[in-house]
Amino acid sequence: MRAALLALAGTVVAATAHAHPLGNFTINRYAALRAAPGAVTVHYVVDMAEIPAFQELALIDANGDHMLDDAEQRAYLDRMGATLREHLELRVDGTALPLALGATSLERLPGAGGLPTLRIEASFSAPLHGDEGTLDFHDTNFAGRPGWQEVVADGADGAVVSASTVPRTDRSQALRAYPQDLLESPPQVTVARFHVARGTGPVGGRQQADDGVRAGAARFADRMTELIATRTPLNPGFVVTALLVAAGLGALHALSPGHGKTIVGAYLIGTRGTARHAVFLGLVVTATHTIGVYLLGLVMLVARASVMPERLFPWISVASGLVVLAVGVSLATSRAKAAFAGRHDHDHHHHHHHHDHGGVGWRNLVALGVSGGLLPCPSALVVMLGAIALGRIAFGLLLIVAFSAGLAAVLTGVGLMLVYARRQFERLPLDGRLARLAPVASALVISAAGLAIVAEALVRIGVWL
Repeated sequence: MRAALLALAGTVVAATAHAHPLGNFTINRYAALRAAPGAVTVHYVVDMAEIPAFQELALIDANGDHMLDDAEQRAYLDRMGATLREHLELRVDGTALPLALGATSLERLPGAGGLPTLRIEASFSAPLHGDEGTLDFHDTNFAGRPGWQEVVADGADGAVVSASTVPRTDRSQALRAYPQDLLESPPQVTVARFHVARGTGPVGGRQQADDGVRAGAARFADRMTELIATRTPLNPGFVVTALLVAAGLGALHALSPGHGKTIVGAYLIGTRGTARHAVFLGLVVTATHTIGVYLLGLVMLVARASVMPERLFPWISVASGLVVLAVGVSLATSRAKAAFAGRHDHDHHHHHHHHDHGGVGWRNLVALGVSGGLLPCPSALVVMLGAIALGRIAFGLLLIVAFSAGLAAVLTGVGLMLVYARRQFERLPLDGRLARLAPVASALVISAAGLAIVAEALVRIGVWL
């Protein structure tokens, strides 16, 4: 057990020092344009995080032997190079320049959960006639996929770039080190315009940014996913300790913004929920989150290339928000009718609440529990896919259950605390009108929370700007 604790402690410390900067779903793009007398070159880089890399590897591994031989890599790079070129547009003074594909390379880097990341590099060139002109560049590769998008431009060998809409300075070292200060809002640059002419430019080559969050293993370390990637033998002591750590990480994840804590509180307070209701809600969240991860992982295994989880997640959020909104509106309507029906006696008021958390209340609890666990955690999805890739399927599935249980434990704890606090609050002498309207207010809070979830998801989808 002591050895297991030491192994896990090392895993967690290492992961804490190298947090995942851009997410497991990102496809990051970089283009460095260099104008020289007679030619312009484009150095293009694609950095795929674990999930898109997992999907892409199914296309590269043509014979399905889980090994990438030279022929498979060359065939893939020829296809990918042609695809990248199709979505790169370069013009000088409005006239299209034909890009020729040059050298290409493919690199597999260790990522989170034992899954690799992919780095693809390709060089393109085009003839540049005349002594000067205005160049326009447009990149439409992987349109709509989240990630870092950077373009830089510079001159060489007597060609000077001026009036550029993009910098000479490289912010990410060609996607090998991401600046810490831009992780929350990475650049989204896909177009560039600059003027090129003969002359004397700045002394020295194109600058590079200081070291940032590294790509590869250091970049993609993650506390949850490192549990599945560790090489420690799966003895009982290690497994038990790992499950406890996973539950703890799930609890910490639940403490982050969101996850329905406000909704749970508003519902349990407004319906005079009991400890039994709070525990039941936690169990529903655990089951929903676990099943959701399992199902999404299986879908990705069956249809790897056609499933884009980062596009699916906002729609799952829409469904979750609509469920919450429906519950809130239903409760608000029924409670408002009771509050303003003129029946103010204490017996009827008590009877109304008893009915609310009796029959209909259980259905609402299930609905809210499903909405709270419906959106899978990206790290849990990586754990499942990594467990399959590493042959640790049972261990990975157990880790996901433990993580989900930790997440639900926090929601249950919040519910229990609020149930206890409400009982203390009910002992205070309150105005009759306030007592009647409090359940209506809690239902309106639930409705507003559901509406906010839907609105935020629609913004991410691009439906509502």
